Amino acid sequence: MVLGIGNLLCRDDGIGVRAVMEMQGQGKYSGIRLIDGGTSPDLISLLDDDVGRLIIVDALRGGGHPGYIYHLELREENIADGTTTSLHGMGILDSLKLMRQLGQQPPQVTVIGIEPADISHGLRLSPVIEAKLPAIIRAVKSEIDRPD
Repeated sequence: MVLGIGNLLCRDDGIGVRAVMEMQGQGKYSGIRLIDGGTSPDLISLLDDDVGRLIIVDALRGGGHPGYIYHLELREENIADGTTTSLHGMGILDSLKLMRQLGQQPPQVTVIGIEPADISHGLRLSPVIEAKLPAIIRAVKSEIDRPD
């Protein structure tokens, strides 16, 4: 499952949703659930028991240059000890921690994070991030194709 997260009203913050929408429009990802998670993903209701791998696409401030693509593997120990900061209310780690507390096994989680250039109000991606959209989709496809 690929989950795009972001706020389409705040330019580059919407990159996760935009990437998933682009992938849906390409129509070549059969067998992969492509989900627009918006700004407050409720992972518990989105994940079926058969989801073994989750790829999350979201804007991520990590200190890199705008458009830098981060690849993060969330493991059980990251989920248990991680601090949470999110622009989207309940964050991903919060959802994964709650799943764990409820006795549900969180799936294997990979985050494809994109360093935003501009998260001010606006409907369009910044030119820098718009130009990186094909590379972002290739990064997601590479994760999809990666053996478990």
